[in-house]
Amino acid sequence: MTASLREYLNSYAAGKISREEMISTVAAWPFEKRDFDAAHTLPDHQDNTTDVVAEALHIDQITDEDYEEIFRRRQSA
Repeated sequence: MTASLREYLNSYAAGKISREEMISTVAAWPFEKRDFDAAHTLPDHQDNTTDVVAEALHIDQITDEDYEEIFRRRQSA
């Protein structure tokens, strides 16, 4: 597994990873706490936060259903 959630989601969007594998992996991903740095107003300097998942939804790398399922599984784990 890659150390970058952003890179992992890029691989999924490129068709290299199945939907079920992506959802299971991201649902178990060890998210980092977001670093609120005034020099970085976008979450582009961190690769392993929930903001990256939200960004993937926003740029259509994952669907609304994918997003909801990821966080449903995280809550039930």
